Amino acid sequence: MSKILLTGGLGFIGHTIVRKLENTEHTPVIIDNRSDYCGAINRNELEKLIQERKALFKTDVQEHNVCISNTNQIDYLVNDIKPDVIVHLAAFPRAKVVIQNPQVGCDVILKGLLNLLESARKHNVKRFVFISSSMIYGDFDQDCNPETASTNPIEPYGIMKLCAEHLVRNYNRLYGLEYSIVRPSAVYGPYDVVDRVLSKFIVKAKADKTMRINGEGLALDFSYVDDVADGMILCATHPKAANETFNITRSVARSLVDAGNIIIKETNSNSELIVSENDGKYPKRGALDISKARDLLGFNPTVNIEEGLKQYIDSL
Repeated sequence: MSKILLTGGLGFIGHTIVRKLENTEHTPVIIDNRSDYCGAINRNELEKLIQERKALFKTDVQEHNVCISNTNQIDYLVNDIKPDVIVHLAAFPRAKVVIQNPQVGCDVILKGLLNLLESARKHNVKRFVFISSSMIYGDFDQDCNPETASTNPIEPYGIMKLCAEHLVRNYNRLYGLEYSIVRPSAVYGPYDVVDRVLSKFIVKAKADKTMRINGEGLALDFSYVDDVADGMILCATHPKAANETFNITRSVARSLVDAGNIIIKETNSNSELIVSENDGKYPKRGALDISKARDLLGFNPTVNIEEGLKQYIDSL
């Protein structure tokens, strides 16, 4: 049994983990600052979503900003909670916000991480779980990227996430802080904001508006939020996750054209798909190899994009 502190526990993935942890022997503790990501998310929409998420679990929420708070405050907080595990989810969840606000992105992704790593070191946290991103790979160099694939991020978000991974590993090397690093990809599902590609497609489809895609062959490893949450819990609690890095995804690449057509079908929409050339702002991506997580942790994602999108659309 572990006490698990989740930064960003009111977020899309975070609240799903909390809900699942409440049905186990583990005890979740939530820290969240209710960020709207520099105005990227409509505040009214965000507050409505937060209330809907909170209704799904019983755990109390402590409002703190680990990214800009005084280090002494974070120390006090971690010492007071005395978590066995910290799962650090609090960060900008999409690359475009960091591209637009790289200095703020640096504060959130790197300064917030260092605040927590220092507190974890001082207060003998047993394991630190860092949520990274598939963006650290840059352009995928093979059909199904394993964790050992080359890392060449091409935009600020991926660069900062990769730097953060190195910081986490360095705390293990210098201080013996046990870690697990998670690389998710294209997470979607109910109770998400309407600022991701699939949610935008759903909104447009329901309004019979044109759906535009930059890049005909653009494919993503779309991963249903419940599957990803299960994988992250394994990374936080499984003995074999110690000091390891894992791809936690569906491990199936599907094109944005496929996703758009599924949404049009499920919503009985008259929307039109228009595909243009890739603008080059984001890396060419695909599936991630999850063999390591399957073999070491027993990770087994079960929701394909057809089923996941149906559930997502039905929840709206």
